[in-house]
Amino acid sequence: MVSYSLHHARSILFVGICITSVVNAAVPFALTWSDKSYGPDGPWHAVEVKIGSAEQEVCLYPGGVWQSYILLSSICSNTSISSYCYASTAGVFNNSASTSFDDTSIRLEINDATWGPLHFASATQTPIYGTAKWAMDYVDILGVSAPNVSLNVLDQGYQIYPDGTNYPLELGVLSLGAPDLEQTFSNSDGTSVNSTFVSSFIYTYGGGQATPSYSYGMHIGSPTFNIAGSLWLGGYDKSRVLGNVSSQPYIDATFPIKLRDISLGVVSGGSPWSSSSNLTGLLAAGNSSLSSNGITVLSSPGDPYLYLPQSTCDAIAAQLPVTYQSKYGLYFWNTSSKAYSDIVTSPSYLAFTFDKDNLNLSNITIKIPFNLLNLTLTRPLIDTPTPYFPCMGTDGTYALGRAFFQAAFVGVNWGSGTGNWFLAQAPGPNLQTTSTTVIQASDSSITGSDNSWENSWAGYWTELSSSTATATNATHTRSSSATATDTSLSTGAKAGIGVGCGVGALAAILLALWYFRRRRRAPKQVSSRAYRDARGGNDLPDLAQAQSRGGHSYRSRAPDHSIVSSASTVHKPPAELYTHQNEGPYEML
Repeated sequence: MVSYSLHHARSILFVGICITSVVNAAVPFALTWSDKSYGPDGPWHAVEVKIGSAEQEVCLYPGGVWQSYILLSSICSNTSISSYCYASTAGVFNNSASTSFDDTSIRLEINDATWGPLHFASATQTPIYGTAKWAMDYVDILGVSAPNVSLNVLDQGYQIYPDGTNYPLELGVLSLGAPDLEQTFSNSDGTSVNSTFVSSFIYTYGGGQATPSYSYGMHIGSPTFNIAGSLWLGGYDKSRVLGNVSSQPYIDATFPIKLRDISLGVVSGGSPWSSSSNLTGLLAAGNSSLSSNGITVLSSPGDPYLYLPQSTCDAIAAQLPVTYQSKYGLYFWNTSSKAYSDIVTSPSYLAFTFDKDNLNLSNITIKIPFNLLNLTLTRPLIDTPTPYFPCMGTDGTYALGRAFFQAAFVGVNWGSGTGNWFLAQAPGPNLQTTSTTVIQASDSSITGSDNSWENSWAGYWTELSSSTATATNATHTRSSSATATDTSLSTGAKAGIGVGCGVGALAAILLALWYFRRRRRAPKQVSSRAYRDARGGNDLPDLAQAQSRGGHSYRSRAPDHSIVSSASTVHKPPAELYTHQNEGPYEML
């Protein structure tokens, strides 16, 4: 008996040592990025996953929360919007070919099982409408297959742009977790259904590939400049994090941060703008209702654009050779202008200054080179590839999408319902050696590298001569089809127009003096009243725009599905789509 007990004790000790070794050996887990680029408004990187028992390969935009959004193969059956199925490029999921597909266990309906709004991400300006239902299935990443992953599967859908035009969808969105490890649904018979997320499954049940924490770190990068995407679960690549990192709490699975100002600058050489110093104060320019304390914006990699107040987009655009296109709510670059080539090839940038660490005592600034903001619209949005500037004015949720995260790092440590998310400057195409770094379960902050952001772009910029001073603000126009009257031109635009009129040397001098004196006084004219908006810009902690996107769980608030485009209050599907009635939140059956 003594011998058996001793042997048994040694066995337990050995097993304990092995388990401890596995836990201690936990390392971050890297996701695979597609070698193709996607999007009619990018190009953008996307990650590869395999869904279902047949392991069907599908590419998705990463960065969602709670459930993942998956386009079903049936979406290609609708040809009323386009005869070509753009979704097939990245892959669609044939649920009938998966024996593990389960769309019956979760007895909740999405939009009462009818056509309605779907929330892929945070922005509300170009809403997505469709028919979808709740489901669960396997999602495989590099051989690690997570069962019962929470999904919203779309069999039909489209996206609506500001003029009311419907465009086909191309990619879904991959969830990278939520405040909870599982998404729980309660049925009327008292039973409950638990679904999971890829990131939480690998953390809790990943075995030898388990991650050290329920967290991730991501830099989306840019296909145009061969900046590969980087996404690690349970850690991050430190070489993608330059300098200081801002750490702040997430709220209801949203990542809010206070944006203080937006400015224009040049790293070195001459400036493409008439001012030799950085142009600041663009966030509140021309809008006295915006608080001098800034606005709250959400990190939203699942969305494409920079969603800011219309006055802010106009103030930035007034310094650029662009034309506003009301059809899309975006700005087209005037590629024939010398100012265009000066701006997108020089070391000029758009800078976003935020409160650092959720405090107003210090700031952190993220710089986005203008060459990354020279994106392209393609089919199905437009027939001819067209360069555009990705600022979209909104009176809804203020959010920073993929255009921003080409040059910024984002991460989060979900913890156990409370935790921090992280924001930092990301590098350019001169990437350093990967430096995989663990995020421990208890970490509330992470550290960056001391790599130089300027050096990461060396060789990709052409400095302008010091004598270069292009009056770009004089070339900003609005398209003839614009329905809104521009009543808030910045003083820079007014001055540019005045100079362009050329009413004589003396008049030009007097006008210039007036311009600079007015510009110096401009910040004092901004109202200190806190900016309030039913959908965007609220000061913390109210944060009306921080709606939970996982509200379908009984542990979360239901998302607001009343949000619609300002261009149209009622959106109807094509006639033949009314036959697609799917089960999927809110009423328990």
